[in-house]
Order: sequence, then structure tokens, then C-alpha cells
Amino acid sequence: MATPPLSPRLLAVPWWGLLGARRAIAEFRAPMLELRVGGRSPLPPPEVLRALVHAPDVRGIWLKVDRLGGGQATLVAVAEALRAARAAGRLVVGEFDWMGNAELLVASACDRAYVRPGSQTWCVGLGGTLRFFGDLLDRHGVSFDVEAVGEFKAFGEQFSRGFASTPNREAMRALIDDLHAEWIAAIAEGRRRPVAEVEAAIRNGPSTGEELRDAGLVDGVAYGDEVAAEVEKLVGTEPRVVPFAAWYAQFRRHRAVGSWMLGHAAVPVLRLEGAIVDGQGQPGAPVVPGGVVIEQLRRWEEDDTIKAVVLRVNSPGGSAAASDLAWRAVSRLAAKKPVVASFGDVCASGGVYLTAACHELLCAPSSITGSIGVVAGKPVLRAAMERHGVHSEDILAAPHADVFSETAFSASARARVRVGLDAMYRQFVDRVASGRKRPYAEVEPLARGRVWSGRRAHGLGLVDHLGGIDVALGRAAALAGASSYRTWDVPVAPRGGWVLRALRSYSRVLLPELAVLDRVPLSARLLSDAPGEALALWPFDLDVR
Repeated sequence: MATPPLSPRLLAVPWWGLLGARRAIAEFRAPMLELRVGGRSPLPPPEVLRALVHAPDVRGIWLKVDRLGGGQATLVAVAEALRAARAAGRLVVGEFDWMGNAELLVASACDRAYVRPGSQTWCVGLGGTLRFFGDLLDRHGVSFDVEAVGEFKAFGEQFSRGFASTPNREAMRALIDDLHAEWIAAIAEGRRRPVAEVEAAIRNGPSTGEELRDAGLVDGVAYGDEVAAEVEKLVGTEPRVVPFAAWYAQFRRHRAVGSWMLGHAAVPVLRLEGAIVDGQGQPGAPVVPGGVVIEQLRRWEEDDTIKAVVLRVNSPGGSAAASDLAWRAVSRLAAKKPVVASFGDVCASGGVYLTAACHELLCAPSSITGSIGVVAGKPVLRAAMERHGVHSEDILAAPHADVFSETAFSASARARVRVGLDAMYRQFVDRVASGRKRPYAEVEPLARGRVWSGRRAHGLGLVDHLGGIDVALGRAAALAGASSYRTWDVPVAPRGGWVLRALRSYSRVLLPELAVLDRVPLSARLLSDAPGEALALWPFDLDVR
């Protein structure tokens, strides 16, 4: 059955709704769009902010920012979208109550950026913390028995060691250095300052707002009413202030109806956010259920109105089996129409696996990718249980019948687990090599669990182009031979109604101790939920704070 190219709300708009949308936008002629971000109000996606480029009736955007966070690739893309709006003649003003690494990156894209007086600024450069639980778990008689393929596949180290291995430290050092260099370069470009000057100012942090102003990284230190007065001067009159969300809803409806009526090629975006799991997933969990992905891709495979597909992947990986099944669905779709992958902040391990069959791969310079490798393991809890008076006795009918028990792998069971992991690893690398149209022996040294920045991955030929979702959409349309296209997002989420999601959230309110489960490392949860299952997963999180 053909998937409708428009949301139900847009389908409810009659053909003359285009005129109504135009009239609604005209009511907001030449406004300054107010956008409050921070806390529970995150920045809109970069592609949403790029609407400002195509909005000649908008004077500009007024950002009122509290605290931001998140992946660097997204924040850099947001800064690029704001710079594109400035190049198109829109005024971009930023008002910051807090100034950290993420906020400074966004501020660098503004025509005018102001920080609140008296606030210390925490622009100190990028860093990451690798946390290891091995010694703590050992005190309680708990361990994780993990087997990995690839010396850089450091998945199990956080549970078995008290410090990083040399390969792990080497890979993370290179990644952090790459991301820091990209961050500095983006700020220097936005503020039109030499890289060396920006680097020197950052090394001097934490600093005051006045010091950032004197270094040329912000334009001033001012309260909200003072910023409002500056905006009025820049606009030339008291600005008409309109909420960004209200304006964008009208703008999007207008463009969607117009592109539909003009018959532009349909290029949907499938958004894959979270860890990759088998089946339909659990309602409310931030995961990518492989079964739901496969169903959607098969519908598009049979839908002749869909001319190309973009996969927007923001995932550290997950189940190797689910990733392989999703890869198969992608390869079937790619045999009939162009499929392009766009990497978000992180597209690693299983995320790389399922996109290997795409015609082209794109990522941002600050994306995190790679981690081509597999691991398997389980928690070893027998000693901890015995300390608390719980004793176990195994009765086995076969030598490896205890492979999923709470004991460590026996030598012979470990050897058999290793055979399966080696086979899965070879298959993983083969999928990537085939998609890259390169020999296995050429790609395998780039695998081994090593994590790369997007720019370095592009230089190694692991991705085709550097760019965001808008570039990926353009490439997909070009591969389909379409001069213009219409697009819409299709998010992938676990099956289950809003009732189950509400109950899950409500349970966290009634029983706060359950919220602790949400903070358990993803790798630990997956190992506990699926002992012995092969995982293609990068276990760390790196945010720009």
C-alpha cells in the first residue's frame, strides 16, 4: 500500500488551502522570529532553521538561549544554517543567559551575540571522560565476561578494567582532537577571527563575559531589555516579534501543499534515532526497532510514487542481527531506487552496518562514525549472589548448556563464542567493503572497532561526501533524476500506543528509583538483556557542553 506523502493534517487542507497559507504568512510580514531554546525547548533541527533562507518576508531571528547540549555535528549544522540565513539577508541576534561550549558555537553564527552580565562563561574546549567500573564491580564480586573482535573495540573495557587500554586511549585521543579542531574552526569562521586567537581565548577559560567580548567571541554583555533596544536599532523600528513555531507551521504548510500540487518527486526521510534492537522494540524506549524499519522499507520498495529514500541515522549501533536484517531491507530497496544515508551526531557500528548498502553515504565533519566490530558477553553474578547467601548448582546435559548462566564462559564455550564473533566480524567488514566497492583487505585495517570523526572517515573513503540532511536530499533527488523534490519525515519508534508510553513516564514519577534504570549504561543493559548476543555497538556518548 502506498505511503501517503503528506501528514493527515496536510491532507485535510483543501486545494484552496494554499491561498489561506499565503494569507497567514502575509499577516506576519517582516517579523523578527523569537525562538526560546534550552532545557526542554531544544534548538530546532538545522533543516528547519534553513527555512529562513527561503523566507524573504522575515526580517530575522531572535534567539533567547538558556543552556544547550548535544552532539557537535548537529550544533555545527545549526550554526551553518544560521550563517546561511545571514548570507540571505536575515538578521540573527543571540541572547545568552549561559555560555558554554555549545552556546559559544551557536553564538558564533549570530550577527550579534550578547551574554548576560555577571555570568561566568564555561567555554573551555572539548573533552571526554571514559569511565571504568571494573574495580568497583570486582569489590562486589560482579564482572562482565566480554569477547570483542578488533583491538579498538573497547566495548567491554568499561566493565573489566580500571583504565583505558592503549588502543582505546589512542583512538579516543584522535577523536577528541578532531572534534576540538572542528569546533575551534567553526567558531573562528563565524566570528571571523584567526584560529590561533580563538584557541588562545579558549585556553584562558573559564572566563567572564567581558573577556569573551574583548576577545571578539561575543559582541556585548547586556541584559534582556538592553538587547531589545539593540534589536530595535538594528531593525530601524520596534520589531514585530512572532513566535518561531507559529511562523514555521504556516511556512511548512505552504511549501508542502505547493510542492505536492506541482508534482515534485517524493523523497521521504526515514529517521533512525537510538540503539538498534530486534523486533518491534519496547514502547517509550529511545531505540530503533529493526522490525519496524524493515516493514517501512518494504512498503517503500513496492511504492512506485517514492522516487528515492534518505536514511537519517543517529545511532551508536546495537544488535548485530537486527542491523544485518535492516541491511538486507536497505539492499533490496537500493536495488530498485536510490537510497542515501545521512549520518547525524553518531552513526557507528550497527548504524554503519545497516547503511552499507546505500548508494551514497554523507556525514558532517564532526559526526562520529566507524566502530566496525562486534562484541558479545554477559554479566557474571555468581560470586555476588553467593556473598548474599544465594547458591547455585548447575546440572548440564551438554558441555555448553550453561553458556547463558551467570558464570564466566568456560574455555571451550569461549572458543565457540569467538568462532561466531569472527564470522560476524568478517561479514560486517565484507558488507562495508562491498558497499564501498573496495577490496576486503583494504577496508579491514580501517575497521577493528576504530572510531573516526566524519572528516577523517571521508578522507579514508568510508563516506562519500561531507554534508547535512539537505545535501543528502539533493543527492538522492539527483540520483533519481529529479530536478525538484518534496520530502517529509518518517520517524521510527517502538510499536505500542500512547497509553503504554504514558504509563512508562508515569511510573518514573511514582517510583523515582525506576528512573535509575534510564541511567544505566546502554552497553550494560544490552549485555544483561541479551547475554551472548553479538552486538555492533559504540558504548560512549560525547556531547558539546
